[in-house]
Amino acid sequence: MRRDNEFRYSRLAHILREQIMSGFIKPGEYLLSENELCKYYGLSRTSVRKSLEQLQKEGLIVKKVGQGTIVSPDLVISPSERRTLRILTNTPSFFVDNCLGIIIETFQNKFPHVDVKLLTFPSWNFWDSMRTSIELGQPPDLVLITDRHFAHPDRGDDFQDLGDHLEDLLGEFYPRVVEPFRLGDAQTAIPATFSPVYLVYNPELFARYGVAEPNPEWTKAELIEAARKLTVDRDQDGITDLYGLSLSPYLNRWPVIALQNGVKFDETTTRESIVDTLNFFHDALYRQRIATLDYTASGTFLCEKAAMVLTTAIELAGWRNGNVPFEAKVAPLPFGPLKSTLLVANTFMVHKECQEQELALAFLRTALDHKLQTRLARETGFLSCIPEINEAVWDASHLASLNISQRQIDNGYFLHELLNDLNVLEDLESEMEMFWGGYESAETIANGMIRVLSDKSPK
Repeated sequence: MRRDNEFRYSRLAHILREQIMSGFIKPGEYLLSENELCKYYGLSRTSVRKSLEQLQKEGLIVKKVGQGTIVSPDLVISPSERRTLRILTNTPSFFVDNCLGIIIETFQNKFPHVDVKLLTFPSWNFWDSMRTSIELGQPPDLVLITDRHFAHPDRGDDFQDLGDHLEDLLGEFYPRVVEPFRLGDAQTAIPATFSPVYLVYNPELFARYGVAEPNPEWTKAELIEAARKLTVDRDQDGITDLYGLSLSPYLNRWPVIALQNGVKFDETTTRESIVDTLNFFHDALYRQRIATLDYTASGTFLCEKAAMVLTTAIELAGWRNGNVPFEAKVAPLPFGPLKSTLLVANTFMVHKECQEQELALAFLRTALDHKLQTRLARETGFLSCIPEINEAVWDASHLASLNISQRQIDNGYFLHELLNDLNVLEDLESEMEMFWGGYESAETIANGMIRVLSDKSPK
């Protein structure tokens, strides 16, 4: 845990250092307050203060008592004669933390005369921060974002069509992963990695309580029975402290179960399929009490308070580089008759004001090179967008459990395909707030969901 805390404050120091050295925050200007830095970057006050202390030692900032922290007015940033490639990305990001550094190192080995500048902003106001950077005369060459950022209405359309430049690479990708990042006829984003949402379990807990591990053909009834056996009051104090299943109330997870039960998230969705899905949640959470509701990033699973959880290869890769005391294993999704799932991705975009298009395209070719993609897959666990690489790194049964082998991936959808208006997403989350607390029935919420879905455009 100490190592993780050190990484956190070092990362924030790096983010703020790049913002200062790039000119995004100029000499004499104030940084965000400590409270704001804690909120925007999800850090403790201790980590934020350590970051600021590091920058103060480097002479980059000055603390003004009672007023805040400013960039040192005497700081002089000398222009570099080397070429610079500017990459804008969001935080937090498992892909940035675990993969981007390897890609940058490989690129700079090929282009030693190029400096790569990484400018990182919090996810919640990413597009506003990008526009501010452009207004300050620091337009990005490359933008690295998630599929959720791609779908955000504040994104704008100031990005280049990459289809003509990288057509040969795109032809190697899973079509299902590439197509959702087209705007009209333009391929405005190219995924660097992707993942389905899938089920993982803690094999040590299964073994400890004598529960058979999931097999390729296991059913929803078998999952429920396993969860029942794994729901335990371990210290006999009358309070359950281990649950069989951890469920998330967020739309980047639970719709997997809905998709497997035939919920299409459009005006053709039947009330029956929604009710069946919602009843499963209430059965697991409140009637049988074999699941816990987790509002954190899989925190109950990582703390061994839950034996199974829905996750992604992107999140799982991040866990492997942390202090997780066990190796999670993948189980097939058994929630319904349809082999369908959600997809997530990290994608690159090239801004129209890119000042180094040649270098930006060279960086993308480096990132998507077969040799490097294979290295990333083997060393970090991130999936490649190229089927050939995944098939070389993982066996067929593993890829089948992820629902991406052969044509399975065609039944995967990005959230922005299902809900192409973020207002609909917000309306759905609002409709379900009382449901997750156990205060509204499946039938009542199904009526509200159908009303919301009938008002949105077809997928």
